[in-house]
Amino acid sequence: MEIGPGKGALTRPLLARGLRVLAVEVDAGLAERLRAGLGGEDLRVVEADALAIDPAAALAEAGATPPVPLVANLPYESATPMVRAFARRRDLFSRLVVMVQREVAERICGRPGDDGYGFLSVDVAFHAAARRLFDVPPGDFSPRPKVVSTVVELVPAVPPEDAAAAIAVASAGFGVRRKTLVNGLTAAWGREAASAAVASAGLLPTVRAEELPPEGFLALARRLGPRPAAAGTR
Repeated sequence: MEIGPGKGALTRPLLARGLRVLAVEVDAGLAERLRAGLGGEDLRVVEADALAIDPAAALAEAGATPPVPLVANLPYESATPMVRAFARRRDLFSRLVVMVQREVAERICGRPGDDGYGFLSVDVAFHAAARRLFDVPPGDFSPRPKVVSTVVELVPAVPPEDAAAAIAVASAGFGVRRKTLVNGLTAAWGREAASAAVASAGLLPTVRAEELPPEGFLALARRLGPRPAAAGTR
């Protein structure tokens, strides 16, 4: 499955390798151009927003047997929601190989202490093993962008049982970035419960969300219990 094939720069070599491709393209003109120039038994073009379609149904209609690889050159504004959505579908995708802006790649693959480490890093870590493969300089594009891109691989995995609760804790913690984790958790759980959970997890009261690995958010979630519905999540 290829998201955003555009003019077919990646679609062509995929087909040349004897692969069958389900291409999802939101631009009607580009979708028709792909059908006219590369159409055949090995290429199916779906004109749609990749986040709006049912990927399972699209793969079934294309005659594919999941899980399959997903490849994409993701635009900045849709990279985060697409990565979050597709990394959760291990039933459909064996791995994701996507190109994003380098700063987005740093957030996807971030670890505690990294500048890019944040909520997205934690969310992805609970659903996939992510790694940066290589950078792509502006000179490799036409037209030339102003940013460096990075190709990232994500291999979907089984999330831990309390992943959703831990993600809610991470959302609250990173919502007040550069403040203490207790301050971030207080709005949803109250200061007493937040302070007690942080202390019982063996953490200093001054710890910040940026310092905590994904496993740390799991430990806090198990101590805090469900997040009150009125507080919401990201």
